[in-house]
Amino acid sequence: MRDPGARLHDLAGTVAFNYLLWFPLLRGVLSGASGEDVYRDVVPLVFLFIPVLLVPGPAFGRRMLPLGLAAVGVLFSLRWWWPGLAFRQVGRFAMAEGDGYLLNSPAVLFAAVWLPLLALERLERKSGLPTVVLASLLCGGAVVAGAALAGAVHRAALIMAIAVIVGFAAWHVRRKPLLAMLVVAMLAVTALGSDQLGGTIQQIAWKTETYGLNERSAEAAAVLDQVGASWFDLLFGQGWGTLVQSPAVGGMWVSYTHSLVTYMLLKTGLIGCLVTLAYLMSILPSLFCLMRIDPPLAVALIPPLGLGLFAHTSFKYLCFGLLLAVLTNEKIVFRDSGPRET
Repeated sequence: MRDPGARLHDLAGTVAFNYLLWFPLLRGVLSGASGEDVYRDVVPLVFLFIPVLLVPGPAFGRRMLPLGLAAVGVLFSLRWWWPGLAFRQVGRFAMAEGDGYLLNSPAVLFAAVWLPLLALERLERKSGLPTVVLASLLCGGAVVAGAALAGAVHRAALIMAIAVIVGFAAWHVRRKPLLAMLVVAMLAVTALGSDQLGGTIQQIAWKTETYGLNERSAEAAAVLDQVGASWFDLLFGQGWGTLVQSPAVGGMWVSYTHSLVTYMLLKTGLIGCLVTLAYLMSILPSLFCLMRIDPPLAVALIPPLGLGLFAHTSFKYLCFGLLLAVLTNEKIVFRDSGPRET
């Protein structure tokens, strides 16, 4: 029976999850896919549907989820910097990603965007030494995360972060002129305070000229060639565990692509893509709702989620699913003296 308290994404997500779990799973198993490769696909599918699968917890836990994810992003960044915080090297050359690819986590980009917006809104709403200290700590965490992304020259993440922060300031220039001015002042201090910003821009330009779009279009063409050989494969995909020879990683056979669209097309076909789209569209109203009650949090969710959906493999990360859970929990509000539940 239908739960009267279920929301749209709960209903759409339940149907989508059951279809996307079982049909591609049977397809992959019957096609002889490796058990390890199937496992690598099914687990990220569970992450993607965390907003549907998680049982509602205590109000305190729901309020702490965004803060916890931001803290994880800062910790991942600190681990990437370890053992030396070589901030002076940012903008001079592209630093190595590291073995763990920690900076690929959506939590890092989320921390880099949300923490300064949260700090500035707190300053705009309440003055005093405790607020200044808290804002300084929040901005410090954002600097650690943002500098790590700049050091490794994560082009799309940096561009999206700057775009949403500038857009946030422009959006609030009439309603909250002080907050908008604080955002602009923060960006100006960042730009004029050192030569790292100019060096980072040069590194982004160099990486774009050298590597282009990392063969994203060629990767999409490879997926289309593989599933387009059969109408059945095009409609229903080749199942979980399927590999593709990806030009984006030097022609190696891998179980992932750099876009959720091509990934789902390969594994689940056009039908699976439409089912996934229906699930994601059912979540979209939550973004508009959150935009009304907590604009900084809503704006900060856009870059990591958008990047994961269209230009990165981060849609397979646990943090991505948890950010979706933050988005669908409209009761989380960070205002005035602290978080409260509406």
